[in-house]
Amino acid sequence: MASYRTDDPERGGHTDSPPPPYHPEIPNYGTDTTVPPSYENIVDPTDSPPSYDSLYGKVKAAKRESGGHVDFFKKFMIILCGTIGCTVCIGLIMAIPISMIAMGSIYLNDCRIERFIPIYLIVGGCFGILKNISNIVQRIRNQKEEKEEENAKTNPFDGIVSCFLLAWFIAGNVWIYRVYHTVNYKDPSDPNYCDPALYLYAFWITTATYIFLAVTCCCICCAGLITMCFGD
Repeated sequence: MASYRTDDPERGGHTDSPPPPYHPEIPNYGTDTTVPPSYENIVDPTDSPPSYDSLYGKVKAAKRESGGHVDFFKKFMIILCGTIGCTVCIGLIMAIPISMIAMGSIYLNDCRIERFIPIYLIVGGCFGILKNISNIVQRIRNQKEEKEEENAKTNPFDGIVSCFLLAWFIAGNVWIYRVYHTVNYKDPSDPNYCDPALYLYAFWITTATYIFLAVTCCCICCAGLITMCFGD
């Protein structure tokens, strides 16, 4: 193997050393020792850093931009509501108002004790579908306009529908729960008769709303704990 003669000041003479390694990707590497390889040839400093558009990255960014625990909690809830999973849940919830319309229409004349129970299901289901469609359209419009959730436009129509649904839900509670102990499931000729499928569906769909609210409150409490952890 060929060798190069180099000065060795410690020994006062010359010594043999192997030739410098050859790197085929860098021109003149090992032959021109006066010009080191340029860093710009490997990494362009003008390139933008890689994107970490994840839920964890959004939460960390919200923590840096927030002015306190309350502001961070608000941003954290907005991030959760803006996830794809939330959008999928909104689409799945469409099945509930559709079933309400179906049950109310099938058993429209089968609840003598309270004739407004099937009407409650039909009207609530129609307005529920209307609100869900409006929410989905508004979210798609905001995404096309590349607006953040906190700066997104709100549709006044959604507020009107929400107020109506709240009032209608309260009325449904009165119609359903006040006849709970007197309803008759067996004799269609009895004035207190109501089809069991209709009444039980209306009862549990209304009760499930309270269960959902309780679970949501628990999730908000957990989100508050996460906020405190990130805030430390």
